[in-house]
Amino acid sequence: MDKQLQAAVDYARDSLGLHDHQLKRYQFFRDKNHFNETNFILNMEWHPIGNADDALNPAGTAVVDINFYTKAVRLVEFIGGVNNADSSLYPSSTAKEDVIEWIEEMTGLTFGRQFLIAHEKEQVLKFAAAVDNIPVSPSGMIRVEFNKDGLLTVFSIDGEFPDEAQIEWEPFALTPDKYEPFAKIQCQLWRLPDQEQEKWLSVYGIEEVFLTNDAARTIPFMFGANRSSFIAMDKLLQWEEPLDSFFEQKDIDLSPEVELETVLANKPHPDTIPLLESETTAAVQEVLRFMRQVYPDENGTCELTGVYLKDGYIVAEIQPVQDASKNAPYMKVKLLIDRDTLTAVNYIDQNVLFKAYSHFTIADDAVVSLDKAFESLREHMEVEPVYVYDSGRSSYIMCGKLDCAYGINAVTGKVVALNEIV
Repeated sequence: MDKQLQAAVDYARDSLGLHDHQLKRYQFFRDKNHFNETNFILNMEWHPIGNADDALNPAGTAVVDINFYTKAVRLVEFIGGVNNADSSLYPSSTAKEDVIEWIEEMTGLTFGRQFLIAHEKEQVLKFAAAVDNIPVSPSGMIRVEFNKDGLLTVFSIDGEFPDEAQIEWEPFALTPDKYEPFAKIQCQLWRLPDQEQEKWLSVYGIEEVFLTNDAARTIPFMFGANRSSFIAMDKLLQWEEPLDSFFEQKDIDLSPEVELETVLANKPHPDTIPLLESETTAAVQEVLRFMRQVYPDENGTCELTGVYLKDGYIVAEIQPVQDASKNAPYMKVKLLIDRDTLTAVNYIDQNVLFKAYSHFTIADDAVVSLDKAFESLREHMEVEPVYVYDSGRSSYIMCGKLDCAYGINAVTGKVVALNEIV
């Protein structure tokens, strides 16, 4: 076994108390965080000593992920809820204070300053990244679970937990006169499926968005590390004539698995290399070619909202130009473009997800105006301080998260809880 690999394996055994376990399988994964940094993860399966079943993970197996270079533990999960590891290395009880102290020792993070409790129930605790008890985005998450005997069976940590050096400190300063104009822009007419009535509903709602503390600009609410590579475009897709040719969908490989040689070479994740202007120009042309082939009747009705990188592919997001007069749900297409050849290879059509609702009655036309709907939603809006990572400034900046858990039925004018519809 390679010396560096052996050192990582030995560290996992010693730090997690797996001396009564034997390493059965391992593999490597590569990912990119929103700081545009590459992480190499060593995934291991440790079987209890004496188990002869190589095909399955028996009860008591420890599935472990660690960062190959930093040795930070990302996951330890004991299969079947059976933990036979050295108990002295784990929390002595399920009490929050003991769990928090153990997490601080495991991660080097400080409770209250870098993470806080997000959810708690019997035998499960969830934590989220925070800065002095203010949430951050994208958010880091920690999960800890225990079995009925009070033994830890799951510890996982995902995402980033910023330190003070990464924060641009300032007091939260957004007041209604600053954020309400932006909230009104975010108020939109949606078509939502009502399972009980088996019909589409016309509902006004406020789309989530981050507003900078100076109310100068908004930052889209996006999940994951893709935000750092996203390039907004909002380009109307028009063409002179369709293409009479067939678009061939090819197999794609989004697997993060890599070989040991790639890990030892510390080869960066392909998505850490920024998109060139020539690549984005070529992507726009590929989107147009694709639309002319697959959606020839949608000339001038859709726009390319933006592109981003995903596991070596350029992903183009396509959606209709929003028209409040339409009573059908909006189509959204994600087109995958091979970055090496700059040719489209596959796509995901959101309309496929709507097939389950194909028998639903179409939505009624809106009766309530947008202005009136927004006035009804004003008292239900929430604006909370959040430190949001700004890739342009390579730091977290104070923002307000505009959100609303309620909508307005565009026909009756009644306030509705969105989580009761979707």
